[in-house]
Amino acid sequence: MQKFFPFLAWLPLSKKYWKDDLIAGVTGTIIVIPQAVAFAMIACMPPVYGFYTAMLTPVIAAIFGSSYHL
Repeated sequence: MQKFFPFLAWLPLSKKYWKDDLIAGVTGTIIVIPQAVAFAMIACMPPVYGFYTAMLTPVIAAIFGSSYHL
């Protein structure tokens, strides 16, 4: 099961670092949201598509990525 969902291996470690993870998440959000909206507008797409990509991409990377640093 961990071969297909690597996050199961490092999930027990997350309780120890929840405060650091929260700070990293807020910082990343502050950077990524305006950038994603700008890229959507450059591509002549509605800005809401930038929000979609900013929300969906990290979730996919966290579930299927092999590094617990994601």
